[in-house]
Amino acid sequence: MPRYLLLLSVALIAASASFNAATSQTTIDAEIASRLAKIENAPSADARIEWAAHLAEYLASRGPVELNNVDPPIVDDMAQLLSDSEDWVRFYIAASLGFLGPSARRAIPALERALEQGQSPADFSTGGGTILRALGSAQAICAAFEKIDLNRVPGNCRSYR
Repeated sequence: MPRYLLLLSVALIAASASFNAATSQTTIDAEIASRLAKIENAPSADARIEWAAHLAEYLASRGPVELNNVDPPIVDDMAQLLSDSEDWVRFYIAASLGFLGPSARRAIPALERALEQGQSPADFSTGGGTILRALGSAQAICAAFEKIDLNRVPGNCRSYR
């Protein structure tokens, strides 16, 4: 095979891989945006919780490389949902941001506000002592900090481990 054909083949393969990666990222961004719209437009708290859970499940099923470059406006839209009145919506949104890893750094101020405004989880106990600590958004927020930026984990997150 002549050298110029080999170089042309390599260039075409590289261009195809680059196009496929860009198309894949556009698809992920569009899917996240679609799921966010469903959360925002849900007719009830239960529906918001369900759609937020679907978003977290979707992101958990993607690889870290796929989630490495989520568009900043999408991260911002996700971060806005951390002020939802339902703790379970905040839980799933925080988990979703955690799945984005370092690409969700811009959501750190919203995570900090959500952690400050959140309630401490309740302990379930029997007459003999605490048997279980209820799961809440604070745990998911702290887990998100650990996945996004270990240097920014608030000190009060230690109490949720």
